[in-house]
Amino acid sequence: MFFRRSHKKNHFTDEELIRLYQSTHDTAYVGELYQRYTHLVYGMCLKYLKDEEDSKDAVMQIFEKIVPVLKNQEVTKFQHWLHVLVRNFCLMELRSRKNRLSRSFQHEVPELLQTTATPTPENTDRNEIKLEYLEKGLEEIPAEQKICLELFYLHKKSYQEIANQTGFEINKVKSYIQNGKRNLKIYLEKHHDRL
Repeated sequence: MFFRRSHKKNHFTDEELIRLYQSTHDTAYVGELYQRYTHLVYGMCLKYLKDEEDSKDAVMQIFEKIVPVLKNQEVTKFQHWLHVLVRNFCLMELRSRKNRLSRSFQHEVPELLQTTATPTPENTDRNEIKLEYLEKGLEEIPAEQKICLELFYLHKKSYQEIANQTGFEINKVKSYIQNGKRNLKIYLEKHHDRL
């Protein structure tokens, strides 16, 4: 970690640490805030992102973001401010995941998930509807298939990495992905008239 920890900083309030950081630009003051709130930020990220490694990465990204922001921004209630920042970060990450998942499946289910080149209010709404059906479809297929599809398409994991992470045999992983794609396609085709 790029912060130095000093026990002398333990007695400062959050707001005092921010003021000291703003006047000195010494990241050790932000490091103390990091030490105080890492577990809370991680817990919030885990609640939203549902993945331990993604949540650990998110904690680092969030604290890397706040270092430059805190240099100039007036923050009176740091814990509340941090809570809002973490929630917004996680919601943006989830939205980004949905878009990545949709793009990945465009190649697998092109007639249902193709998007037009020029964004308009009409096709933006239509793409939102497609994403909603994609999410609903993922909820309808068996859990093993959903997990493998998300790890393969969203997290770009190999068959072997998925097998290691889930404990499934590698042949099962391949089968879950193949069957999951087929079941998802069937679900989406049933709702094709609404897309």
